[in-house]
Parts: sequence; structure tokens; C-alpha cells
Amino acid sequence: MKRLKKKFLWTQLPFAYCLLLIGAFFLNSTRVNAQTPITLQQAIDTALKNNLAIKNERLRTEYSQKLIRSGTIIPATNVFAEYGQMNSAYADTKLGVSQTISFPKIYASQKSLLSEEWKGRVLQVGMQEADLKRLVTTVFFNLSYLQKEKSILQENDSLFAEFLDKATFRFNKGESNILEKTTAENQRARIGLQLAQLQRDWELQQLQFQLLLNTEAGFVPDETDLLTKSVSLVDTGILTPHPSMQYWKQKQDIASANTRAEQFKLLPDLSLGYNLMGMKGLGADDKEYNSSPRFQSFQIGLGIPIFTGGQKARINASKINEHIAANEYEVKLKNFENEYASALKQFQKFDEAVKYFENTALKNAETIKVTANKQFLSGETNYLEWVILINQAISIQSDYIEAVRSRNLAIAELNYYTNQ
Repeated sequence: MKRLKKKFLWTQLPFAYCLLLIGAFFLNSTRVNAQTPITLQQAIDTALKNNLAIKNERLRTEYSQKLIRSGTIIPATNVFAEYGQMNSAYADTKLGVSQTISFPKIYASQKSLLSEEWKGRVLQVGMQEADLKRLVTTVFFNLSYLQKEKSILQENDSLFAEFLDKATFRFNKGESNILEKTTAENQRARIGLQLAQLQRDWELQQLQFQLLLNTEAGFVPDETDLLTKSVSLVDTGILTPHPSMQYWKQKQDIASANTRAEQFKLLPDLSLGYNLMGMKGLGADDKEYNSSPRFQSFQIGLGIPIFTGGQKARINASKINEHIAANEYEVKLKNFENEYASALKQFQKFDEAVKYFENTALKNAETIKVTANKQFLSGETNYLEWVILINQAISIQSDYIEAVRSRNLAIAELNYYTNQ
């Protein structure tokens, strides 16, 4: 009756809803399994093309470029008309137009300042692109490390599963005590826990990778893409062309341009005017005129800044800001050189470790594994001794891929500092 009831409930579901459930199942399965391999360079190119933060910074650059033309803003032209008794009892008319402009050097200095700010924005795009490349590389090799760690754990999980079965069989036959069986169970459970935690780490790194690349598709690192190369100490002078250093250098140019713009604001304003007036009555030349506009006049004037205390304060403040920008550049350059030297030391340290593992430790780990299995099966080694030996071999393998990851990340840091 229960089986019939369950079947009845399923058949009551709308057909369209059933299709939706089936479709969602297959779609979800596709998303989980659709992991496309991608090389590091492909990942970097994709991120530079799609990353939203980079796109937004490029828009800010375009905004700054469009803003350069705003350096020359002419005030509104003043047009006026007068009618009334200006010269006699008769009603006269007067028309006029006037324009006030800043001194031309003021406009030039403002455009220069906006142009320097635009250059700073361009360099900021390059700086963010360099940061993005470093982030993508870091996540890429974290994922690669997790892939290799997972392979090691799965291989050893199968090994411990096999020996757990044997330990259980021996315990049931009375050939071993509870300690051997319990140890086997603990070792298998421990690897299971490590695999579960590794899966969570993988999912977190995968989310970050997808966010950096800004793609719907899921990508995994190409297993064949290894970042290995010989690295040597280079002249720290090559660090100055880095986008980050160029950006902080440009901050000095912006500060200098701002000081010049503030200084030119002490220059006078220029004003020009043209008037056309009509006068009714007897003129100075003993002629009779009607009120039609016919008499012209021109005017020119200077708006001289007299109360300059506030503007001079802005100039002095801007000069201080120039010193701040210069000091910031020196501090950033010193830190940059120090970080590069530290990254080089890190590379040398982990490169030595990788060479040790590849030349000696990995071979020893394989020997330990093979020998321990043979001796255990022949009865020369008990289970507890076998566990100690196998764990030692696993530890060597894990330490090796950790050293490879650390070396790759150190190379990525060096590539960042040398802008490669």
C-alpha cells in the first residue's frame, strides 16, 4: 500500500513540473562536471578582458579624458538693453554686449592639470591590471595545488580502504586485536575528512577564480601548465617602470600641475564690451538726431585680484602637497624594492626545497611505500609500523607539492614586480 501511495503522489505532479525537475537535475549536473581546462596565460587574458573592476577603471579613464576639455570654460556672455532718459528729457535707447574671461594662462594650466590627472588614471588601469594578473596567478596555482593534493589523498584513500578491509577481516578471524582495526578505521576516516575539507577549499578558490575571470563557465588549471624558470637577482632600477611606481611618480606631476594652476589664478580677469546707443535731440555737432541706435563705443577692463590671502594659502598648501607626493614615491619605491628582494629570497628557498624533493625525497618516499607494503603482506611488519611508514611517504608527497606551489607563487610575485 505504501508503494502504491508513493506512486500515486508522483503521478499527481503536473507534467510540466516533472520536466522542470528533470531539466534542473541535468543542468546542475552539467555545471558541476563542466570544468574546462585553461592555461595560466589564457586565464590572465580572460580576466583582463572580462573583469568588472578593470572595465570600471577604464571607464574612469575615459571620463577623465573627456574632462580635459572642461579646462576652458568661458563665463556666459552678458547682453543688455537700456531705454529711458539717459541724455535728455527725450527717451533714448542703448544696446550692449560684454564678456569676461580669465587670463589665457589660467585655462592652459587647468587643461594641463586635467591632462596630468588623466595620465594618472591611465597608469592606475595598468596598476590594477598588474594586481589582477598577480591575483589570477595566485588562485590558479592554489587550484593546481589542490588538484594534486586531491590526487594524492584519493590514491592513499584507496590504499587505506584496502588495508582496512584486511584489518577487519583479520580481526574477525581473531588474527589481530582491536587496536589494529581501530587504527585502520581512524586512518581511513582521517583521509576522508581531509578530502572533504579539501573540497571546501576547492569550491572557495573556484568561486574566486570565476569572479576574477567574470565568466559563467567553470575553469580548472591545465595540469601541464607549470610556472618554472630560472630566476636571478636583477638591478632594482628595472622596478621603476612598473605601473605602480609610474602611478606614484605621476602623482608628483599632478601635484606640480596643481600648484601652477593655483599660481596662475592670481592673474587678472579680462573684460571686453561693445555698446550701441541712440540719442534723440540736438547733438554736439548741431545736428538733430532721432532715437535710432547709431553711436558706438568699446570698453576693455581688468579684474585685478586685490585680496589674495586666501589664494596664496591654497598655493602654499599645494606646494606642501608636492613634497608629500615626492616623499610618498620614495617610500613606495623603497617598499617595492624590499618586497622584490623578499620575493627573490622566497623563490630561492622553495626552489632548493623542490630540487631536494625531486632529486632525493620523492624517490625515498616511493621506496618506503613499496617496501612497507611488501613487508606488511609478508608479515615482516605489523599494521601499526606500516601506518607510520605510509604516513611518512604521504607527508613527503604533500610537502613536495606544497613546495612547488610556494615556488610558483614566489615566481608570480617576481613577475609582478618586474612587470612580466
